[in-house]
Amino acid sequence: MGNTRNLSKTPVTSAKTATQVAPKQNVMQGNPTSKRVLDEQSLIDNASDFVKPAPPPSNSEGEFKHTGPVWWIGLNNDQTHALETVLATTGNALSTLAGTMWPVVAAALNGSIGYIELVNKLGGNNGVDINGVAGFEGLIVTPRVGKFYDELIQAARLVISGRTIVDFVIIASGSVPALGATLGIPVVASVLTALESGTPLGWALAGALGLAVDLLGSAPDPNEHGHIWANRDTAGPWESFIMAQVGDGSKVSLLSWQGLFSAQMGGGNDVYANRPQVGDWETWTIIDNNDGTVSFKSFNGNYLSAEQGGGVALYANRTAIGDWEKFYLINLPDGKVALKTHDKSKFVSVQQ
Repeated sequence: MGNTRNLSKTPVTSAKTATQVAPKQNVMQGNPTSKRVLDEQSLIDNASDFVKPAPPPSNSEGEFKHTGPVWWIGLNNDQTHALETVLATTGNALSTLAGTMWPVVAAALNGSIGYIELVNKLGGNNGVDINGVAGFEGLIVTPRVGKFYDELIQAARLVISGRTIVDFVIIASGSVPALGATLGIPVVASVLTALESGTPLGWALAGALGLAVDLLGSAPDPNEHGHIWANRDTAGPWESFIMAQVGDGSKVSLLSWQGLFSAQMGGGNDVYANRPQVGDWETWTIIDNNDGTVSFKSFNGNYLSAEQGGGVALYANRTAIGDWEKFYLINLPDGKVALKTHDKSKFVSVQQ
């Protein structure tokens, strides 16, 4: 694939400071309805793969399943808490189930124990589903919803090059339209496909959103799209995000329908959700505040902040955690997450 990683490093000039913020254009139209395209032949060809794993019995170390490089582990609450011990035990049930894939799986799990336990805690201590792809950094960890494995196996037979599991999801969604439609990210997948053909990011975003594109003029500013607000009372498609770990520890990325949350200049400026590939600007450290909320720290140490506690725009321009920098992580039934502000209980939304 083409090298698009540096696109996230496009400088964006901003005169805003931590206390003076330039208003973003607020678009209040309704959520888009994604057109779900079913690739019937693909479903038929892979019918044997679409068997949702049953929850593991309470007296086991968990259940493992894989299709090609895509793998899944299901753990209940007790198994999640015992994961570190299981990984230290040779000949455990998980290693037997995983077979030759175990070294790769074990390495991914060992570097992610704290994050896995955090997702379990925030999900009500009901256990977790852990989804990984061999050869890609990071994991998608959700409460026990059994969702992402069933979807990712649609791309299990594709030959994909990338760095993180989020890159895998985006690239695969461009190759398998049904996957992009199901995950609600066809816009992001279309943008990355356009970038690989040499289209500038601004034009790629405009075209993917169905807007008029003037190829004779200069490329639009990519940050005309992907504005992030905290002004919704309910969580719909615009307020639903795929959260994935993108390396060891608590480094995560948040993927919206338009693109990844990106802290411009690495933090200290605006934040938009419009990038199609994970780089430093699209990598956040998730922090457990031990009060039911989490915070997100950007690459250079600034925190994601809901101005005025919600109701207006989000920025990445605070150097300490206060109430504006705290969010409730709401787990949605499809394995995605929503973010709700601490002060005003407004959902974070990526709008047109």
